[in-house]
Amino acid sequence: MNIKNITDKSIIILKKIIFPLEFLLTVLLIYSLFRFIVLINYAHTVSIKYIVYILIFGISILSLIIYNLKINREKWEKVIISFLIPISLLYWGCMIPSHVPDELSHLWKTYEISEGKLIGDKTIISKVPRDLVVMFKPNINKYNELNEALGKTTDYNDIVEVSDSAKTYPFFLYMFGAIGFVIARILNLNALLGCYLAQLINTIIFLITAYYSIKIIPFGKLAITSVIFMPMFLHQATSMSADSIINCITMIFISFTIYLIFKENTISKKEEIIFFILSVLLAISKYVYLPIIGLGLILIFSKNISKKQKIVMLTASIVIATASAIAYFVYSGSYDSAFNDYFAEQNINTTEQIKYIISNPIELLKTLKTTFTQKGNEYLYMAIGSNLGWLCIVVPNIIITIYLIFMIMSCFVEKNTVSFSSKQKIFVSLISISVILLIVLGLYLTWTTVGANIVEGVQGRYFIPVLFLILLCLCKKDNYIKIKNVQYKLPIVFSILNLLTIHTIYQFFI
Repeated sequence: MNIKNITDKSIIILKKIIFPLEFLLTVLLIYSLFRFIVLINYAHTVSIKYIVYILIFGISILSLIIYNLKINREKWEKVIISFLIPISLLYWGCMIPSHVPDELSHLWKTYEISEGKLIGDKTIISKVPRDLVVMFKPNINKYNELNEALGKTTDYNDIVEVSDSAKTYPFFLYMFGAIGFVIARILNLNALLGCYLAQLINTIIFLITAYYSIKIIPFGKLAITSVIFMPMFLHQATSMSADSIINCITMIFISFTIYLIFKENTISKKEEIIFFILSVLLAISKYVYLPIIGLGLILIFSKNISKKQKIVMLTASIVIATASAIAYFVYSGSYDSAFNDYFAEQNINTTEQIKYIISNPIELLKTLKTTFTQKGNEYLYMAIGSNLGWLCIVVPNIIITIYLIFMIMSCFVEKNTVSFSSKQKIFVSLISISVILLIVLGLYLTWTTVGANIVEGVQGRYFIPVLFLILLCLCKKDNYIKIKNVQYKLPIVFSILNLLTIHTIYQFFI
């Protein structure tokens, strides 16, 4: 075998493993960075060994990205995922477990699922290893504390009871992360390492769904890329929060449905089944996102399919999905609440709030107006990532503002051969408004003091799925600003902005 054949085979193999290799090298880079940071900041020692590792892994990753741009420049999903792998993993490595909103409760839920408890008893109590309580916020807030905790041994038989607010969430949102804890128990790993494994597996699921979402959507590839690269999206995607998988389901549902809408061929049975499964999963995951399934109506009434097939698809997706959402909502309502004392203290009562709305409908409209006029911009900036962690990692406004500008730009720099029609854009806009209202009204009923003049508990991250729809409505067919090689110039900009954000996270935990 001559040198040319060996080289050709090596190139073929490299093309096949380029993304797993980039993933592995990034994990090694993050480990080296962590060891270097701990040594230089707490032991006040400069490690030449880790500097060499950082340089080797960093240069290797950069080389793989450049090589991928060279061989796959026309395959946008491969170009974009090459940037997304190291950026998302840097969030995974920088954020200390339990510092993403509500992650600790989701962590406990993930652990219970790993033990096969798919449907627990209807109480707020979970039983987890003691280390899954004491090794987290507020006990670990700095990298030196994390480093010390990673060196401890976990006794998985030392069980304690905790009040878990995530008990009512569907089990399938935690099944991937639960694999991490299964591995941790089998290998008797430290509890924190189990958490990192759970987060890492969720990150892999995110990267896979992001890749296929960008690949299959027929227009607006850069628009959905701009949402995927948002700091808020990434720091949730790489966590154990249920939002990690909920956002993945929403993203792939929107992309797959739009793919079916504009697909020239008839819809196959396999595609019908996938659409049905995604519809039900989305509906059960979070009831406020139920209107998004309305995209299926565009699909059903825009395709040249038989009346019988329309009825089947309508029943199998929208009707069953809606029924599933309602059924699960009623079922989850039978669980005890972890916030009963807080609700009593703050005079939060859903029944009384409904009575107040019925007797004062004008006041409800005033409350909604006040909420959006006072906090609308705040919600948008928070959705992008102005406040990470438990909203206490404050990202400079200049980063978020620049990100927002390029996010809007992403809708106008891509050459689209198809796009939503005017009527479809109106319908999608109504879906978006419905989701926004459901989010706000849901929190007004369940998390706001009776008669309050502003809705409490609303966070920007809840509106992430709406951003997908709004940006896609801005995309136009054959009407764009021509920028050469925009498919990797825009991800480079998003990556730089994320690196600046990651530096802010690093400063918070140092």
